[in-house]
Amino acid sequence: MKTMAKILVTDPLSEEGLQILTRKEGFQVKALQKACAEDELIRIIPEYDALIVRSGTKATRPVIEAGVNLKIIARAGVGIDNVDVEAATEKGILVINAPEGNTISTAEQTMALILNLARKISWAHQSILEGNWDRKSYKGIQLHGKTLGVIGLGRIGSEVANRAKAFGMSVIGFDPYLSHEQADMIGVELNTLEDIYKNADIITVHTPLTPKTKGLIGKNEINMMKNNVLLINCARGGIIVEGEIAEALKSGKIAGAAFDTFEVEPPKDNPLIHLPNVLSTPHLGASTSEAQISVAIETCEAVVDFFTTGVTRNSINFPSVAPEIYEANKPFLTLCEKMGYLLGTLREGHMKEITITFSEEMEGKPTHIMKLAALKGFLEPILSEGVNFINAVSVAKERGIPIKEVFSSGTTDFPEIITLKVRTDQGEIEASGTVYHNKDPRIINVNGYEFEMAPEGEYLLIKNRDTPGVVGVVGTLLGESGINIATMQLGRKGSDALTFIRVDQKPSDKVIETIKKNPAIIDAKSLSF
Repeated sequence: MKTMAKILVTDPLSEEGLQILTRKEGFQVKALQKACAEDELIRIIPEYDALIVRSGTKATRPVIEAGVNLKIIARAGVGIDNVDVEAATEKGILVINAPEGNTISTAEQTMALILNLARKISWAHQSILEGNWDRKSYKGIQLHGKTLGVIGLGRIGSEVANRAKAFGMSVIGFDPYLSHEQADMIGVELNTLEDIYKNADIITVHTPLTPKTKGLIGKNEINMMKNNVLLINCARGGIIVEGEIAEALKSGKIAGAAFDTFEVEPPKDNPLIHLPNVLSTPHLGASTSEAQISVAIETCEAVVDFFTTGVTRNSINFPSVAPEIYEANKPFLTLCEKMGYLLGTLREGHMKEITITFSEEMEGKPTHIMKLAALKGFLEPILSEGVNFINAVSVAKERGIPIKEVFSSGTTDFPEIITLKVRTDQGEIEASGTVYHNKDPRIINVNGYEFEMAPEGEYLLIKNRDTPGVVGVVGTLLGESGINIATMQLGRKGSDALTFIRVDQKPSDKVIETIKKNPAIIDAKSLSF
């Protein structure tokens, strides 16, 4: 059987996940047993279509640029700071992660560290090992009645909040992407960061590491905190300024801290790890057998779906769509891409703007990916480099092409219509389309010429003066060249006509030039939908 995808796994992955790949017909899988160094990865990556990594391997820009066949990079876990997402996006490579597989494991690790800090369990255990029986030195605090501040209320943060409430804690949180209604559902009172710093007895961080969250908690934030606050980081190293936290731990402003992640791992010369009031663990958030299996299965299933159905799950650089929604709207995606291709072929002059208009009946549909499909289709005839759904926006932005998405309430013969308009320094061109019977894309208008054209296969597009005999002359020329006509769609406007002639084979440049010599022909183009 023809190989569908060659997949490279560069970090240890559970057998349950690998079997999903190895048992899939058409998949070739190479699984390395340890993280791959950059120079070695650059050497071997060109032949692979997919790269699966955990936290050990770094998919850097040089690696991505060397991956000339790469279509997807899958991170078996949540954090993607070891993947250069920007470089992948520029190359049109999908980046996905596995955000659900280790949610429970990491939430439980967070609660374990909170309890350990609060009751000083590790220190008391060490004292016992040293032959002591010292109850007074290890008096802790109870969680009941205390206020927990959760920064980041995604999957993990929400699970931590649920568990904290079971201990009788009051939970306040900060997440700029969470609505008050959703916060009420999980029983968390939304606060500002400043309010959390001022009011929380224990603060735990559950955000990704981004330019906005790097150094989120440092000296200024510490000064706002309660005395004897406890601080936990089971998210990503770098969110908390480690040197400034160390000073606060030494002074007693912060009573204790627990770190499962560090800015540099393993931590070398880190001011935190030797402090007596710091509990450190070696990035164990996802280190349960259940989480490892779950993450591997989630990752490998997503990779298989990508290659077999085109569905993207848990995408970092492309809007994820549920499989059933993707399938239901696939004809609209095809329509948008084909209309984009048509206008990209017809366009003349320097670009000004692209506008995609949806009829109001389409509100609630995934129009954001339809817009990407239209942009991809439009750019493909213009650019020589590969353009796809993932890098279309990036490519357009590089070239200063803005794209607008609007909804219209106009009355038409069709309930669901999409109109794509391209404006250049030489004027405007537009195309409108719809989907018949929920499955058949049709282009129904081009620059005011009305017809019903199925955008698939080879076409000859003729713009001519609407005079008798023109279509017959074109038909004769095609017949003499051995080109059979399958269908024909004619649209009229004023004294001109626009004709889409579907042919069984692509007309040669010589045939098109011969057609254009006819004085009644304004223009002729070949289209490959």
